Amino acid sequence: MTMSRMPKTTRRTFLQSTGASALCLGFAGNAPAWVPHTVLGQTPPSDRIVIGHIGLGWRGFELVRQTFRNPNLRIAAVADLDLAFLMKRLQFLDDQASIDRPWIKGEGWDCLPAPTPAGGVDPYLDYRYLLDRQDIDAVVIAVPDHWHAKTYIDALDAGKDVYGEKPLTLTINQGRAVVRKVQETGRVFQTGLQQRSDPLFRTACEYVRNGRLGTLKRIRILIRGTNVIDPVPDAPVPPGLDWDRWLGPAPKVPYNPLRSHVTFRWFWDYSGGQITDLGAHHADIAQWALGMDRSGPRKIEGFARTRPGAYETYTDYDIRLTYENGVVLTFESIPDFDMIFEGEKGEIFVNRGVIKSTPEDILKEPLTSSDERLPVSDNHMQNWVDCIRSRALPLTDVETGHRTATVCHLANIFGMIQRPLEWDPVREVFVNDPEANQYLERPQREPYAI
Repeated sequence: MTMSRMPKTTRRTFLQSTGASALCLGFAGNAPAWVPHTVLGQTPPSDRIVIGHIGLGWRGFELVRQTFRNPNLRIAAVADLDLAFLMKRLQFLDDQASIDRPWIKGEGWDCLPAPTPAGGVDPYLDYRYLLDRQDIDAVVIAVPDHWHAKTYIDALDAGKDVYGEKPLTLTINQGRAVVRKVQETGRVFQTGLQQRSDPLFRTACEYVRNGRLGTLKRIRILIRGTNVIDPVPDAPVPPGLDWDRWLGPAPKVPYNPLRSHVTFRWFWDYSGGQITDLGAHHADIAQWALGMDRSGPRKIEGFARTRPGAYETYTDYDIRLTYENGVVLTFESIPDFDMIFEGEKGEIFVNRGVIKSTPEDILKEPLTSSDERLPVSDNHMQNWVDCIRSRALPLTDVETGHRTATVCHLANIFGMIQRPLEWDPVREVFVNDPEANQYLERPQREPYAI
């Protein structure tokens, strides 16, 4: 199945197609979403980078707190299609900045906060209004995976630099589309694979790349599978949530509390389970250690299944991806969050707090000036900020993010096909397997398709 390029949907054509007014934005109620005309076209006198946040859920809020603490950044606007999230995060920012906002009292759609006092943060229910802001230099995006490609491309088309959460996209073809858009627009794109800014993972990769384990044999990614829980019935859409727009390019289904927010990760329509969630972080480190940021594995085989329950993504798996040099990368459904590099001389174990080797002498012998060293970043967000100013490639640029996501997608596609697969990382297709190639893309619902 090939991906077709859909005509670009502007805010005006989107509103026309949904029958919404410029104020309602396709919502069921009267939810105003204004662009404060006093700031359009103006550049703040400060040298801080002005940013907007799109997506304010669990991970989105973590990123809000990171950027708020960064003295190089100023948050000018936030956007979320869930009114409850929008108001809660906006109240946090107002409290932190001691802003006395004239909040509108009421319930449901009537309680969207009033426009921001000077120097504050503006709220939007539709992210496209945020992207229209000419004073905003860059955006931080943390929306569900099935919205990644659309939101990233819209932001890049709007001339914004982007910090985008992993996995880069829901499908392999969407990832290549985002890469092309970054190349076309010349914007700085950092993928939120922040383990590259962790010295423990950088050390592990440097020791592997400098041959301290001898010939590398296997890289084990140990992450839990999807939990098995009982289904819950569909329910009325919570007040303040635009469910149709939350679904966006995904198929239209009734609201179910398990399908939204954090647990959306365990449904194929919106994500790829633990393999694209936690697994993407470790897969990125494996790619880094192998020097494969512009390539990937060649063969995929193993085992994957989903036990009956509410969720769709794999509960149990042992999937093996083999690279051209013979190194095998495994995803194993073990209730941990660890990595193990295995070589002919020993092992290196690493996670987000511990690095150790067997034998211990491997890590006790320091690297020398003649050894290969990897780029140093101790703050992933700051690395993005520095690259916005220098226009250099960030540590996990868009091609790196795409290749890492591809590793995870390959593992998931194997589970769907249930037979060994051969991958061509240059042409980005499965070799002589039309059925597997159908999974390179998924149908996208209008008017949300890229």
